[in-house]
Amino acid sequence: MSNQIQLEQVISGLNLDLSWEYAALIQYVQHASMLYGPEYTAVIDELLTHAEQEHEHAVIISDIIQYLGGIPTVEVANRLTSLSNTEMLRQDLQGEYDAIRRYLQRIEQLEALHLYDSAQKIRNIVLVEQEHAIDLEKALGMQKVRPGTHYPFSLKP
Repeated sequence: MSNQIQLEQVISGLNLDLSWEYAALIQYVQHASMLYGPEYTAVIDELLTHAEQEHEHAVIISDIIQYLGGIPTVEVANRLTSLSNTEMLRQDLQGEYDAIRRYLQRIEQLEALHLYDSAQKIRNIVLVEQEHAIDLEKALGMQKVRPGTHYPFSLKP
């Protein structure tokens, strides 16, 4: 496959990622406004922070697309809504998992074209998306280490 075709595929993929960043920003803002109950006060603040970071990601991705010779999309991917606190957080978490998966693919594509600077920018976005996933997992009460088991990096047996 020629480098030009690979580059066009990367630009197309980045535009898809951009449409999902727009959707995530909107979805986080909407979910933050719809969460209810005093136990969600800190979660609401965290979702608004996530929305700001998704905006930053959109700007970075737009700049990469333009740098690569493409035109950043204005299309917005599908947004999910719910009246259930838990379902909203699950929707947001699935969005983060999907973003991480897409971005890891984009890093491989960019590095195959020797565009290491752009790959590094996407790698930095992945770090933030992973932090979002961890925040949402905690808000949903998801435990990675089960009670009664030893933490894998513990010095104690």
